Amino acid sequence: MQFIQPSLWWFLVPLVAAPPIIHWLSQRYPKRILFSSIEEIRRTLAGRSRVFRWRHLLMLLLRTLALAALMIAFLKPVLDSGNDSKSKGRNVLLVVDHSLSMNHGEGGTTARARARAEVKRLLDALTPDDHFNLIRVDQAPAAAFANFTNRSEAALDFLDKSPVPLTTADFRAANHLATDLAKDSKSPPDIYYFSDFQRRDWASVDFSDLPEGSRLFFVNATDNPARGNQAISSLELGAGSVIAGGEVEVKARVANHSSIPWSGKIEAGFSPSHLREKELSLAPWSESDVSLNVPVPSGGLLRLTAKLPHDDLPQDDTRHLVVQVRDREEVILLTGSQADGAAPAPSLFLSTAVDPFGDEKGVYRPKHLEPATLTTASMAASSRAIASRLPLLTEGQAGTLVSFLRGGGGVILFLDGEADAANLEKIGSLAGEPAAIRLTRKLGSENLPAGAMRVATGDFHSRFLKLFDGVRRQNLALLEFYDLYQAAPTGRGKILLSYVDGTPALAETSVGLGTLLVCNFSVAEASSNLARQRLFPAWIHEMLLRMSDSGSAALDPYFVGDSVSGETWASEARGRQLVSPDGPVARLRTDVVGERLRLSFPASSTGFYRLPGADTHDLLAFAVNTDPDQSDLRSMDPAVLPDRAGTRHPEASLVTSASADYGVLLRGRPVFHWFILAALAFLILEGVLFKKPVRTA
Repeated sequence: MQFIQPSLWWFLVPLVAAPPIIHWLSQRYPKRILFSSIEEIRRTLAGRSRVFRWRHLLMLLLRTLALAALMIAFLKPVLDSGNDSKSKGRNVLLVVDHSLSMNHGEGGTTARARARAEVKRLLDALTPDDHFNLIRVDQAPAAAFANFTNRSEAALDFLDKSPVPLTTADFRAANHLATDLAKDSKSPPDIYYFSDFQRRDWASVDFSDLPEGSRLFFVNATDNPARGNQAISSLELGAGSVIAGGEVEVKARVANHSSIPWSGKIEAGFSPSHLREKELSLAPWSESDVSLNVPVPSGGLLRLTAKLPHDDLPQDDTRHLVVQVRDREEVILLTGSQADGAAPAPSLFLSTAVDPFGDEKGVYRPKHLEPATLTTASMAASSRAIASRLPLLTEGQAGTLVSFLRGGGGVILFLDGEADAANLEKIGSLAGEPAAIRLTRKLGSENLPAGAMRVATGDFHSRFLKLFDGVRRQNLALLEFYDLYQAAPTGRGKILLSYVDGTPALAETSVGLGTLLVCNFSVAEASSNLARQRLFPAWIHEMLLRMSDSGSAALDPYFVGDSVSGETWASEARGRQLVSPDGPVARLRTDVVGERLRLSFPASSTGFYRLPGADTHDLLAFAVNTDPDQSDLRSMDPAVLPDRAGTRHPEASLVTSASADYGVLLRGRPVFHWFILAALAFLILEGVLFKKPVRTA
């Protein structure tokens, strides 16, 4: 008889001495009795009799045997089943975890390396009559051989040449594959699971389909059930357009899967020369969203990367995203009559705010357009417009603006014209929904307290007011407005800013896919001091940027193991080769449909897959990341798995010690349950033999 848990021997053996020690300590010593007592004399004489001493020795023996039986049961004894090299041998299935979590470094090695070492020990313990097969468990489990074999070196070579684990492990699918492999076996196989038993992968494992009577063994590849890890679990863009030469808000979610606090920095950018970084601190077992404003160097398909300092699992410290960046964008300046005495026209201030640098250096390029030339064709190349000093619009002109908005365009409308009330009502009527505010009469400085009006309140969670976060909100107090419309909310849309008397100053209305911002003020010098403030160009840019959602600019990323596909013009792709993070893509399928070329391939590595174009831009680009569910490395308690195996597999057991003898496991028959029954029998026998009689009065 041998033991599966021999390491517990020296811990449990001293416990056998407990009954003799207790017996020795509980011996009776002479008692001094002050008054005579016949009962005490009888009890003393009985305790000194030979029968009483043998009775106590028998009780001591039974208790010692019961404790020894329990000790042996904890050592998990096995008996030789007689299935030695002279017999037909056993069929053995080795199910090896090949998920991302197995890459975690621990004590100078990884769970994957420890599992590989245990696999080799098991293979070395097989006899020439034993046969085995090996299943590598990742997102799509695969067997090393079509049938059971005894080619140990080929099995180890299969593991060594497998790619670095980067996916989840589907043990339900692995069990189905094990059932298929064992269907022609004459006897139930022995199945060994080598894993770190990460909770995400093992939470829903089912053993009911395995051949009945299979012996299941669970070999733990890690000693730490709560391994620490930090990871970037998601990467996305904030609201707003992504335009070459500007900046874009990058949002990353960072997770601390650890029992201790973590502090570090995250850096993100489109290239090493355009990186931005930020310090952050995370509490144990927590996540946090981090925002960085990253410069956009050029147009086209750009590759965005966010990184954390490398830890013991470096594969999830980096996140990738492909972003479609537009080149310098055209902004329509729709202005009416510019007559304003000797003062500069509002269009001059607006044009300077849209393109403050000139010489085609800015993010936006202004295009001046008069209301008389307002047509669908004249606005086709733009997605943003600023309107000021508008005359009374015709039905056709107002319809053009509504169509522009419904198609996803954005319009900033300054209320500084004589027909703004009628124009706003006409736009609302054609849109099928009134604007956020209704205008009544125009107020000049003579109608305002102290000759000017100031902003008092606002919805500073709005994307159009990000410029006024925190202490920068005090910049609004510098603004003075000398003429505006008396207005009231309609209950539709949102009121973003209000004057001190409650009159709406800035309102947002959604029209189809687009956004209409109504500014109840003017940028003309005679109407406000807004154009003289340093924040004016920045605010105009902020409103233009937030007009559209940048989510469409970010292409959906993939996980390792996903099937990736895309298409481009066949003429542009001719002679080009798809490049992966590890080099040219070997498993690539191409289909030509008309003038288009469609590509599809499996993603096997993290990073960027791209099809280079004739210039420095990519024709196609794809971002591939690890599954964030794999970053939480906490393990489930593998001791519950033998119970989960159910009555179909009564000999399931956990192998917790690296010193376990696989030869004993292969050819042994567990008998620990008999020792538990023996311990119970000894205790019952003691209770029967030494039950105290009940005396009657």
